[in-house]
Amino acid sequence: MKKIFKFSLVIVPFLLLGLLLLSMMTSIIGSSPDDSSDISGNGTPPVTGQALQVATKTYEHLIKKQKFTSAGASGALAVAQRESSFNPQALNPAGGVAGLFQWSGWGSFINGDRIHSEGSIQGMDLSTLTLENEFKLVDKELNGSYSKVKTLLTKSKAPVQAAKDWSLYYEGVSLSDGQTNLELISQLANQWYAYFNSSGSSGGDIKFLNDVLGKQVGSGQCYALSAYYVNHISGFTLHGLCAFNIGSDNFSEFTSHGWKVIMKPKANQLVAGAVINWGPGPVAGAVSQNPYGHTGIISTVKGNSFTTYEQNVGGVQIVQKENRTWDNSITSICIPPSKG
Repeated sequence: MKKIFKFSLVIVPFLLLGLLLLSMMTSIIGSSPDDSSDISGNGTPPVTGQALQVATKTYEHLIKKQKFTSAGASGALAVAQRESSFNPQALNPAGGVAGLFQWSGWGSFINGDRIHSEGSIQGMDLSTLTLENEFKLVDKELNGSYSKVKTLLTKSKAPVQAAKDWSLYYEGVSLSDGQTNLELISQLANQWYAYFNSSGSSGGDIKFLNDVLGKQVGSGQCYALSAYYVNHISGFTLHGLCAFNIGSDNFSEFTSHGWKVIMKPKANQLVAGAVINWGPGPVAGAVSQNPYGHTGIISTVKGNSFTTYEQNVGGVQIVQKENRTWDNSITSICIPPSKG
């Protein structure tokens, strides 16, 4: 009994400390009717851990309470990530801003005082700077003086445009201003949309490609895998000879079946589910070695890096997963139609 008693004396303080830390984290995030979330994502999100929990709650709140489209909510998340990295208590004393969207009025009124306008966030009291209170502030603003951005994002079909609209009309920062970081928020908007919609702005169901990993598809050439994927989604057959010309050779077929073809895409235009095609360069090699180019299907995207399903890599004629980085040898991407 003495040993048990001594052990209890040792372990109880640690248990109390753990409960205290858990309580502190809960108070920051806050509780709300949305705590029983029925929204979740798939694939690789732009953030993990606590930040992902906050992002998911924010996405769900904008969808349910403000009736944003998925594209609209994804655009808002992109800006929130740039502003605070999804920390509801993020502070910037120099600018007098704080919170998820870095509202003005925290310790300085140099940029105005938006953070106290709803009333739940008090002075510089960190205990009131919670996600729940910040949602109340967002709701007040979107239903009042910032209703223009609400109107736009309840109808938005393009996550990148939604990010631009949120930055311009909610943050009040010109798109040409360096602090907007247009390339970053465009990239993040696509990634959040991809996460919450399985395949980004595409409707491609890439999960079925796991069934052919380690196997040969068709002739074993890279072209055969992309042709297999396209046929599975839309039922038409790719034509042409060179992988690097898949986008241009099949442009009419793609567009008539609801696909979007982007020639010479930028890194922030890459999305999961797209067929990606390379000309001569780091992936396909020199023309003298490979005059046909290379092709594959994008699985996940994170920044300038992405993963793919590819076949005939290094002469190995089976389907493999590869890690790639954007470069200017990418000739086109072909994005499947939305699932609806």
